[in-house]
Amino acid sequence: MMRVAVLSPAVLACAACVQSAPQVSARAEPVRVSNAGQPFQMWDGAAARQVADAVCGGRVNSSIYDRFDAASGEWVFPEGCA
Repeated sequence: MMRVAVLSPAVLACAACVQSAPQVSARAEPVRVSNAGQPFQMWDGAAARQVADAVCGGRVNSSIYDRFDAASGEWVFPEGCA
């Protein structure tokens, strides 16, 4: 049995009123944090996350790609701010 959908003019007119969601960039600038100008250590990830949250004004996008940059002593949060 085949069913056919019939759209009334009122439904079509209403469909034109709906706004599409704004496009949000899925990729933000990476957040790089240090310990008040001093290098973090590799095991300071939790403290670095708190600093990154403060830099982002509330919340950093944390992911499995967060890493410690041994060359600079900074923790890098590549997903950016939430």
